[in-house]
Amino acid sequence: MTTNESTSPALRTHAVRELRHNESDADRLVEDIRNIGYTTLSSGFTAEELQTIREKVDAVYQRQLQEIGGEEALQKISDAYVARCLIGYDEYFVKLAAHPAIVAVLDRLLGPAYTLMSQNGILNDPSGRHYQTTWHRDLNYQHFVSSRPLAVSALFCIDDFTPETGATLVLPASHKVEEFPSSEYVLRHQTAVVAPAGSVIVFDAMVFHRAGDNRSGRMRRAVNHIFTLPLIRQQISIPNMLGGRFNDDPFLRRLLGYEYDTGASVQHWRQARAARTGT
Repeated sequence: MTTNESTSPALRTHAVRELRHNESDADRLVEDIRNIGYTTLSSGFTAEELQTIREKVDAVYQRQLQEIGGEEALQKISDAYVARCLIGYDEYFVKLAAHPAIVAVLDRLLGPAYTLMSQNGILNDPSGRHYQTTWHRDLNYQHFVSSRPLAVSALFCIDDFTPETGATLVLPASHKVEEFPSSEYVLRHQTAVVAPAGSVIVFDAMVFHRAGDNRSGRMRRAVNHIFTLPLIRQQISIPNMLGGRFNDDPFLRRLLGYEYDTGASVQHWRQARAARTGT
């Protein structure tokens, strides 16, 4: 009987013919996401940058409250404590959407063509009234599984994620199962992702998850991104919100959805295609 040694001296295998080898940090993160559905990494943001992001998320939310007529109006449509399409209000948030460590993971999981479907500030209020505290998938209402990801979420932890502040709870590997599991299963397997401010939780968008209950008495902020294959339309048209800004940057043009915006007519679609191909 022979025993095969893996590249790690701590691992020994028998009769294993296929073995994964990771060559970079991004490869290791991708392996986590493919197998259990989620992973964490450091954004590298400084304390000063995180404070700037907190202030900017709060400012966008206050502006949107004024636009809609106050928090009560958002409560009526179950959309309170969400600052939607941050990038459309403040270009600072481009640095989160195009973060190099996230892009490296996306390139491996989604391939060369993907777009930012949504970028929302999530304010986990200690009142406990946030709909994000209910179990959900970021591709809402969907009960199917796919051999490759259709969408990947990147949740930037702007404040500390702890059991007290409402660390995100995930059901590991639930992106591989169509239905939501039983309550007994959830209680046995739900996992709190505890992470310091500046961390990013990256997960397959089909993983069931929810925000934890915030018992800290203070706001817990996050910025969530959902990156999708272009066959899924944006939640809000980012090109329209930006009014053409970043259209001249080849990478951001694709990431922000300019190349995949719905054509207003056959002629418009063909003109956009000609512009992309240089013909």
